[in-house]
Amino acid sequence: MEEIAEKRLIVDIDLAPNVDNVYTGKCIIANSEIVMILNFDEENGEFDGYTIVKNSDVEKYRTWEEIDYAELKNDNSESLVANINLNDFTDLEKSLKNLVSEIVSIFTYDDEDSFLVGKILWATNDSIELHLIDEESN
Repeated sequence: MEEIAEKRLIVDIDLAPNVDNVYTGKCIIANSEIVMILNFDEENGEFDGYTIVKNSDVEKYRTWEEIDYAELKNDNSESLVANINLNDFTDLEKSLKNLVSEIVSIFTYDDEDSFLVGKILWATNDSIELHLIDEESN
């Protein structure tokens, strides 16, 4: 996958059996620790944020074929990548520490719809503390 990140190809990443969902985006980092993609928003046909997963959780992936690129209406990926320092995202702990004070969604493997939204207060390799935001945005 490291070559896919170097070429900045768009991929579909399958995390089954942990999550019954496929994440789609432009691969910008892939190493032995993490895979980071720019999320692809199918409704708008552009990229809208970032997803970081542990490399060990990636069961299957496929790169987009040329015909798939017709879904990409606005390649805004360069402006999103320009806003971050990719060297700060080498492993999960360093990535989370780099996102302190940012609002994130953290998906758990409890069930498909299980996730937390909040501002990262601190992170270590073993844990993360969030200031949670509830469904009413409190």
